[in-house]
Amino acid sequence: MKRIIFYFWLFSSTTFLFLGANSAKAHQESFKAMGVVLPRNEFPAPDFTLQNSNGNSVSLSDFKGKAVLLNFWATWCVPCKKELPSMQKLYEALKLDGVEVIAISIDRDKQKRIQQYINDYKLTFPVLLDPSQKVRKDYFILGLPTSYLIGADGKLKGFISGEREWDSTASKKLFSTLVQ
Repeated sequence: MKRIIFYFWLFSSTTFLFLGANSAKAHQESFKAMGVVLPRNEFPAPDFTLQNSNGNSVSLSDFKGKAVLLNFWATWCVPCKKELPSMQKLYEALKLDGVEVIAISIDRDKQKRIQQYINDYKLTFPVLLDPSQKVRKDYFILGLPTSYLIGADGKLKGFISGEREWDSTASKKLFSTLVQ
């Protein structure tokens, strides 16, 4: 009887490890396909409160329980402008699945120009203003565009530097892993 229990335990453990490895491998492949840089250790994303273009305060903690694409951009950044439409498409496709897109403009004193971008690109996700660049500094942003991926657990899962096609199949797979 002990031998049967031992073999059952051994089979179950091996199966669990095998399935877990495949799941982790698939997870890593979706991150790799998008060029995500993974942190050595996951830690909570620094909370912040900024104003949107309407003057309303919005905090990262308002989106607790959702996977978040946190994108830093500026109106003078050409690659930033190129990726805004795909960010909007990603938001429209996955907002009901628990994915949120937040764009933080680091422009100084260009609120009218930012509002023009919101209107021109028909952006419906939150666009926040960081004219003092405090949040940019808290997230160690050196170049634009830079995006952080935050899991539904509120932890930083990785970051991406440079323009991406956010509405691609690889991106959608990536966010499906972040929602879990």
